[in-house]
Amino acid sequence: MSTPWKRTTVIGLVGGTALVAFAGNAAAVVPSEQSLHDVPNTVEKGTRVTLSGTLTGLRDRPVSGEQVALERRAADGRWQAVDTTTTGDDGNATFHRTPDRTAEWRLTYDGSTFLDPAASSPQRVEVRLPPPPPPAPERPTKPIGRQLVDVAAAQAGKPYAYGAAGPQRFDCSGFAQFVHGQVGIRLPRTSSEQHRAVRAVANHAKVPGDLVFFHEGGSVYHVGIYAGGNHVWAAPESGDVIRKQRIWTDAYYTGRAW
Repeated sequence: MSTPWKRTTVIGLVGGTALVAFAGNAAAVVPSEQSLHDVPNTVEKGTRVTLSGTLTGLRDRPVSGEQVALERRAADGRWQAVDTTTTGDDGNATFHRTPDRTAEWRLTYDGSTFLDPAASSPQRVEVRLPPPPPPAPERPTKPIGRQLVDVAAAQAGKPYAYGAAGPQRFDCSGFAQFVHGQVGIRLPRTSSEQHRAVRAVANHAKVPGDLVFFHEGGSVYHVGIYAGGNHVWAAPESGDVIRKQRIWTDAYYTGRAW
């Protein structure tokens, strides 16, 4: 006469613990039992989880030294074994996985001479993409005038050449045109054309980045980019280089192209 026995497997998901218990019976004398406890519905992709189960037999005693398999069933509907291990003295089997897709998981046992095969109830685990990282804080944009001064200063030491507009040589108006072009502002080519093209600003109200037009009798002959502190960045004359120089006269107009 056969002796009734019961076997239970529990699948657990650590990182949100999932436990799935099942039971089988050799002679159909002991009813099967299934239960679910604290089952998570989702995990983030890339999260390493631990799935564990306990194999028990007669009177819920743990069964050690038996091989159990971890199986996965994805959208194609086929169960596939992804790993195997042997139960320990406590009947426990543990698997570490990093799910990359939504699937159902279960533990299976092929049985032995004395124990029937069994499988735990499938446990669906949905894998979702992690939330996107928060956007990087926007760097405060420098005022356009400050940008112009920075571009002008970056040309320091480059030689003066009549008719040149960069990037390695400049005359005064070519320098002003080039610097403004680097921040997306188009200027005419000559200093007199530039003077006519920009908005006039009172000399006492000039700020870094403004254009300073030097004139004689109202006729513009030289232009520089105001650097602050009564200085301009400019290409002074033949034989000289781009440099910051003090405003040496009151005979100038101020204009703003931005």
